[in-house]
Amino acid sequence: MTCSPYRIDGSGPLLVYISGLDGTGELFFKQAPPLMQSFRVVTFRQPDDDDFSYEDLADNVAAIIRRVGEPRATIVAESFGGGVALVFALRYPQMVERLVIVNSFPRYRQRLRIRLAAWGASWLPFKAIWPLRCAASLLGLYLDGVRGADRRRFFEAVRTVSGKAYGRRLRLIAELDLDDRLSEIHAPTLLVAAKKDLLVRSIREARFMAERLPNAKVKIITHAGHACLLGDAVQLAALLTE
Repeated sequence: MTCSPYRIDGSGPLLVYISGLDGTGELFFKQAPPLMQSFRVVTFRQPDDDDFSYEDLADNVAAIIRRVGEPRATIVAESFGGGVALVFALRYPQMVERLVIVNSFPRYRQRLRIRLAAWGASWLPFKAIWPLRCAASLLGLYLDGVRGADRRRFFEAVRTVSGKAYGRRLRLIAELDLDDRLSEIHAPTLLVAAKKDLLVRSIREARFMAERLPNAKVKIITHAGHACLLGDAVQLAALLTE
């Protein structure tokens, strides 16, 4: 896979953001500005086709870091992107300064739910599932207190995602199983878990990973949900300086 186009802002050590299911890289807009005071923040769009694997996505992150000209980076990833970050850490351990994984998992344990979602995304017209996605997103945004312009910016970004890419990412989640390989990841890792997450059992997954990752800490965010990076309850810049 060739290196995706990327955007880089700020100054300091390199920080690469791996987006969630949307894959746009655009939903880091609340976290990026304060991080830019201490890091060069890289955001990028994941592939929009239906022919990529976790390994391809991890290789893409490595290609971006090389293109920037750095040997390693702090990797921030949320939800679907957490799986990409874990695969990246397994394939390129020397390129990981540290990991920050938000509301994610090494294996999605609600297997029937994810398989049904992947099936629907593969076989139903994208226009048919869009209202369901909107309804679920509105609930998540409400739980995280996302209003007004920030909510509009969210929907502007997710409207650009192709049905093929969305379905492919769901199928990859259904296939992911890294439980037995977590002990191989030695990079310092911060696992951020939101108590009100309705999509992922984030606290359970964070604790599960922390028991197996040799160098991990868990940060539980009480008043936040799955879209916590768009709300005000999580400030990654502050967490990274603790």
